[in-house]
Amino acid sequence: MTSLQTIQSTREHFESIHGFWNEDLQNLLETDSEYFAAYNQLLQVSARRNTLCAKERELICVAVNAQVTYLNQAATGHHIRQALAAGASVAEVAETIQLAASLGTHSMLIGVPIAHEVFQELGIAAPVEDSQDAYRETLKAQFIDDRKYWAPSWDAVLAYAPEYFEAYLSLSRIPWASGPLDERFKELVYIAIDVATTHLFESGIRTHIKKSVEYGASPEQIIDVMTLASNIGAHTSLMGITALAGARGAR
Repeated sequence: MTSLQTIQSTREHFESIHGFWNEDLQNLLETDSEYFAAYNQLLQVSARRNTLCAKERELICVAVNAQVTYLNQAATGHHIRQALAAGASVAEVAETIQLAASLGTHSMLIGVPIAHEVFQELGIAAPVEDSQDAYRETLKAQFIDDRKYWAPSWDAVLAYAPEYFEAYLSLSRIPWASGPLDERFKELVYIAIDVATTHLFESGIRTHIKKSVEYGASPEQIIDVMTLASNIGAHTSLMGITALAGARGAR
């Protein structure tokens, strides 16, 4: 059993490094101090490598926790506070959240090409290759002009649902048309949400790694984004140990 003095000194050390403390951390420390020490070490990896500044690290964590396949409200709020404390502006936080919100379109980007394949088997498919009329060509050109790339999966989306594509283009272009974050960091945000354990969108990871490098990101920065995204795995322990503490207290 960890002594009260050790718990207090460990807490003070953690707070001096990370600037926060909460009930989950307290429960984890009291339950398993060895695991807590290893978790503390894990949290410090990207900071010690220092390829991303503190503000950027916190914004990446905001995106990972806020994106639709995770939606961890408590962790999102925590990292927003940490980002603001690290010097992020309200506009930078808002833009990060807008970038993360684009993940919802993967329902279309993955689903529509699959639907097209099934439609082909059934003989009811739209002619994707021959459906690029002036309306669709204009939308495609706008996307490429805004984002500087094109993915083949978008062809099927554009063929079957140009109205959706136009609406998505209007929404997703906002953080790219203006705002305080540079293109390099915007692509790092996309890597973070695609590589999150709750999503693991391989084609998106590949696309946005290439784009981030084109905009000046280093391999080390890209790997550190992945390191930060992986940290949500430890939330299982934080949540679970607090639930365990509650269950023990209720007995």
